[in-house]
Amino acid sequence: MNKLTHEQERQLNQWLLDEAPSGTLSLTAVKGYLFAVIASPDEIEVTQWLGNIFEQQTDQLPDEITLIIATLYNQISDQMFDSVMTLPTIVEYSEMVEANFLSGHPLHEWCLGFACGMGFYSDKLLDAPQASEELIESFSLALMAFTFFADRENAQQVVLSQENNNINNFAPMMYQMIQDFVGDYAELIEHLALSTGLYDDDDDDDDNWLE
Repeated sequence: MNKLTHEQERQLNQWLLDEAPSGTLSLTAVKGYLFAVIASPDEIEVTQWLGNIFEQQTDQLPDEITLIIATLYNQISDQMFDSVMTLPTIVEYSEMVEANFLSGHPLHEWCLGFACGMGFYSDKLLDAPQASEELIESFSLALMAFTFFADRENAQQVVLSQENNNINNFAPMMYQMIQDFVGDYAELIEHLALSTGLYDDDDDDDDNWLE
């Protein structure tokens, strides 16, 4: 299985913080972003998704950093399809509810990254007329959970639309839903995509990048 070494992860984190273009995603956000991207039922060109991490400024991206990101991509892909996918250990819920929405908080960052990556396919699947209603409902719930802590204002709108409209009660429920959905998300996307009639199970699976 592909796996970043501690030194590679430290190096990537430091580079993203100190040398990357302004607006670049944090390491935790990159992990959430890649989780969303890898689940896509459509093949996404590396140049498409890589640019979103760096505000489309990839011309000066060092080869060593590109290779580390490739390893991280393949590591997350292996976890999603060949192992057990879980949240990064740093992505935990803080009892102080508002802290979970702050820039730099791991839960916020992971959800922010996911929100950046889901746009490659979410509307296409949600708008597919033949899609299974049951799977669309599960997909919608997964998107709601995975993006909940990305934006405080949007989260408040979600809370107000619910019967239990107290964010102090609702937020921990959303974190639990993230944990519940994360392991089966890739399988959910696969089944939903097949139900739309737009894909078939003979389509090639996404190969590991740079392997």
